[in-house]
Amino acid sequence: MNNKRLTSLLACTLLATACGSDSNDSNDGGEIAPPPVATTIDIDKATSIQIELTSFEGASGALSFNLSDNEKQAITQAKDYKIIYFGFPEQNSKINNPKGWQRWHLTNSYSCNSQEKECEGILTELETKGSYTFEAPDLDWSRGDSDEVVKRYKVAIEIKGALSSNELEILPPQ
Repeated sequence: MNNKRLTSLLACTLLATACGSDSNDSNDGGEIAPPPVATTIDIDKATSIQIELTSFEGASGALSFNLSDNEKQAITQAKDYKIIYFGFPEQNSKINNPKGWQRWHLTNSYSCNSQEKECEGILTELETKGSYTFEAPDLDWSRGDSDEVVKRYKVAIEIKGALSSNELEILPPQ
């Protein structure tokens, strides 16, 4: 009979201790915090456009960025753009022929004018308001780079709305 009580006591102890949480959350399960509400504005109503480059893979042209206005509202519905990719030789390259300007940098451009339905590349708005990705499926650095000297990459992104566009700058900055 003592074995039954001992077994029951052991089982109850295991059940009681297994109910605790192993996570290190500061929230003890009583409150569920809702996600922050993102204030948004349509691209055609924005009077200013700020861009934040969040990721960039130069060889493939894949990039991610966030758009907001001066009031930090997430900009949605962006569709018109001009994106220019720059390829440069290594910083310590021995290329020093000024007449060989194409060896100093190569460019590939993509643009979209939604009114004329002429778009190059794929701009996708993500679920997170104001966040976008861009893909350049036909980006080919080997055209114009027969010596394969392009080793560094930069991008310039211009997003256009009805009332404004962002200031064009080469990213990422040095």
